[in-house]
This record gives sequence, structure tokens and C-alpha cells, in this order.
Amino acid sequence: MKEYGTDTLIIIKLNKIMNNIRSYLIRLNIACNEKCSFCNVTQETEPNFKEKSIFEILFLVKQIIKREGKKDIKISLSWGEPLLRKDIELIVLWIKKLWVNSIEMQTNASLLFNDRAEKLIKNGINKFFISFHSHKQEIFENYVWLKWIFPKVVSNIKNLWKYKNIEVILNPVISKKNYKELKDYFDFVKEEFPFVKYISLSFIQPHGKAKKNINLMLDYETINKDLFWILDYVYNLWFVVNNPYCWLPICIMWWDKYNVNCIEVIENKMLIDSWIIKKDNNKIYIKECEKCIYKWLCNWIWKEYKELYGSKWINCINSY
Repeated sequence: MKEYGTDTLIIIKLNKIMNNIRSYLIRLNIACNEKCSFCNVTQETEPNFKEKSIFEILFLVKQIIKREGKKDIKISLSWGEPLLRKDIELIVLWIKKLWVNSIEMQTNASLLFNDRAEKLIKNGINKFFISFHSHKQEIFENYVWLKWIFPKVVSNIKNLWKYKNIEVILNPVISKKNYKELKDYFDFVKEEFPFVKYISLSFIQPHGKAKKNINLMLDYETINKDLFWILDYVYNLWFVVNNPYCWLPICIMWWDKYNVNCIEVIENKMLIDSWIIKKDNNKIYIKECEKCIYKWLCNWIWKEYKELYGSKWINCINSY
């Protein structure tokens, strides 16, 4: 896997295709104004991370463009909270000037006030990937360890409705704190944010702060028993829901039924078609996977998950 700027972990090439646009992640900073108890990216986990200047970031973008040629690419600005960078509007503007077609910002939206959103969109942002973990203020603020921030986030997301051709993706991280409210969460999003069509349904992964708060992580038995119906329900609301790269095996929660929305499957299919086999070193292959038809399309389970819960409920899928 080709990487750029690996000396400081500023950018990693994501070998995936979404809407036929190759996607690259640029890590802008490590600072964040929220203190999520499940965060897997912190100063503690990335002690060698050094924030790059706008010129260094643009150099990396030029490397990507040089490698990809005139192909459509998506730049995703991420890590920490990008809006804490005072030069973020300039970064977006100059990336756009390099003729990048799609620029996404990953944010918690707490600082995405009206005037700032307008300037970012004017400068080139056309997608927002927003962490929005609960529709209930108490749960949300308990998640992020900040009081009175929920109304601001809701207001800032609603404000994006007025901008045409802006795609908003919500990213709830599911844990023992909020999984029982998931149906009501989707109903809330449908009612309050009717312009939102995409959801990236994440579950806590056992790294960073989450490793210290491992009791928050759901086991597969609970997910299968209590949430087996949720994907059908959500798709009936006309959402497009993705199983992101970092979490559930395809045999859990009936994701095999919606395998075209599993990022691991998309990525691994593309790699296999190119005669490449790549697996996440943090995940492990177990005997239950041996005869599964998705054996090379799924990245299996986290090492830490198996140590905590074992491999029960991992099921071999025999047909598409």
C-alpha cells in the first residue's frame, strides 16, 4: 500500500473506491475540543505526530495528483478536530485550486458555525462527515465530555440544509451507552435532518481511549440479538448505511445482505481484482472463517475483541 508522509502519519492512502472516486485521508492535527471516551486517535496513541504546515500539506496533495494523473480523487481532511486549525479555510482553498474535485471534512460540527460553514463551502468543501453519536442530549454530552454542546451541534448540522450540492454523512459510534436507542436515533435524523441520506454506522474499536474503556464495547451476541433488524429498518427509511472499514465482520448484524455497503468488501474486492491480498494487522483470522465465502473480502475480527469475548457468533456464510 502506497503511503505518503508516513514519517509523521499525516496521510494514508485508502485503497477504496466510493462512487468511483479514489479517496485519500489527510491527517491535519491531533488536537480536539471533545474528549470522547472511545477515541482511538489521541496524543497518547500518536506521540510522534507533528502538525504539518499548509505548504507541506499541499506538497502531499500534489504527490497524490501526480500519481493519479487526471483521475477523479477525493481528499478527506481528518484527525482530531480539523476546525481547530486557524488556517483550515486556506488549506481547503488551495487544495481546491489544485483541481481536486471532491474535498470532504471529518468534523464533530461543534465549531461549524454558519459563517465558517459558508466560507469552507465557498472555498471548496462539498462533503461533511460528522460525528453525531446520539439524538439525546444527555447521552451525547456524556459521550464527548462537554456540557451544553448538543444544541450547537444540532443547529450547525441543520444549517447545512440550505447549501445545495453538499453531501452530509453522519457517523454515530455505537456502544453500550446508545445501542438501545438506535431506532429512535434514525427516526430523529429523518425528522430533524431530512437532507441527510448517508450514515456510517460505526462500533467502538478496541484502541486508544476505548482500550481503557473496553467495557463500552458491545459483543457480537448482543449486536446480533438486539440489532439484527436495524439495517432493514434503516433502509426502509431510505438511508444509505455503510459498514465502515474499522468495525463489524460481514457475518454480524446481517451485513452480508448489504455487502455492497461494506467498506472492507469494496476495498478487498478491488485489491483482489488487482491480484493483491492485504489484511489489517490488527485483525485476526479464526477457524470459523475458513469456509466462509467472504473469507478474503472480510478483514475478520479485532485481536482485542477475541481476547475479551472470544469468537462466538462468528458464522460461516455459505452463499451470496
